[in-house]
Amino acid sequence: MGPRMKKTCVLWLSLLPGLALAQGAPISVPTPAACTVEGMLDEVRVAMKAGSPAYQRYARLRLKEAAIAMPPEALGRAVSQERDPAVLEAVGAALATKASNAQKPELLQPLLSRAKQDVDPGLRAAAVRALKGAPSVEFMAKNGDVVTYEQLVRDSAPEVRQAVVENLVTESAGIYFGHNAELAETAVKAAAASGDPSVATRLLGEVSMEAASPEAVRQLTSQLRSEDPGMRAAAAKALGGVPGTESPGARRSLTALYRSDSDLAVRKSALEGLARLGQSSARPLLESLRGVDPRMDPEIDAWLGALKLNLQEWHLLLREKQRLRP
Repeated sequence: MGPRMKKTCVLWLSLLPGLALAQGAPISVPTPAACTVEGMLDEVRVAMKAGSPAYQRYARLRLKEAAIAMPPEALGRAVSQERDPAVLEAVGAALATKASNAQKPELLQPLLSRAKQDVDPGLRAAAVRALKGAPSVEFMAKNGDVVTYEQLVRDSAPEVRQAVVENLVTESAGIYFGHNAELAETAVKAAAASGDPSVATRLLGEVSMEAASPEAVRQLTSQLRSEDPGMRAAAAKALGGVPGTESPGARRSLTALYRSDSDLAVRKSALEGLARLGQSSARPLLESLRGVDPRMDPEIDAWLGALKLNLQEWHLLLREKQRLRP
C-alpha cells in the first residue's frame, strides 16, 4: 500500500466513529487491510444490503476517494466481474473517478463494455449510471466511439434509457454548466435515436443548447417535422436556447411551426422558444401571431405581460409567465 493510499485509508477510518453515532447503531470499524479493492467492495456490499442511506453514501464516497490511489487493473477486474447492480454502480463510479483523475479514458473500457453488452438489463443500467458525473461524452469519443449514448439510448430496457438521460442532464449542468457543443450534439442525436418520447422530451428540455453547433441546431430543427407531436414540442423549446448566432434561423423555423402546426402543445412550445430567443425584443413577433389560433391568444398575452417586466434572466421570465398562465 503506497503512502497516498495509506493516507486516504487513515482519513476515512477516522470518520467512521462519528458515522456510527449518526446512525444510532454500532459499526465494525474496518482495518487498513479493507482499503484494497476487494476489501472495500466487501464494505460496499454490506452497506448496500443492510446500511442506512447515509452509510451507503459514505461507502460509495469512500471507495471513489480511495480509487484515485488504487491499481486501475484491480478496479477494471472488479467492474468486469461484479454481479450486484448496486455494487457495480459503486465500483464503476470509482473507476470513472480514477480515469478522470488520471486523464486516461481507456480505463473506462470494462465499464463501457458492461453498459453495452451485459445480458442483464439491471447491470447494463448500473454500468451507465456509474458514468454519471464524469466527462463521459468526451471519454467515449476518446475511446473511439465504440460505445456511444446514441447506441445506449436504443436499449430495450427503460432503466438503461433513463440512465442515459440522467447522465447527460447531470453532465450538462454539473460539469460544463451548459457550455459544451459535443454534449449538446450528443443529446440531440440521442433524442432522435431513442424512439422513446419521454426520453427525447427530457433530453431536449433539460440539456442546455447554449453552445450547440450549427450541425446540432440543424438536427434539432429537423425534429420540428417529426411525426410525434411530443418530439416537435420538445425540439421547439430546445431551439429557444440555441446560441445567438443561430437565433435568426431558429426564429424563422419556430414562427413557421407556430403558423402551420395544429397541435396546441406544439404551438405553446413554439411560443416559449420564440420568447426565449428574443426576450424583450420578442414582443412585436409574438403580437403578430395573435389571431393565428384564437385559442392560443391568452398564451401570447401571458408572454407579453411577462416580457413587459424586462427581466434579464430566463428562469425569472419563465416563472413570471407561469404565474400569469401556467
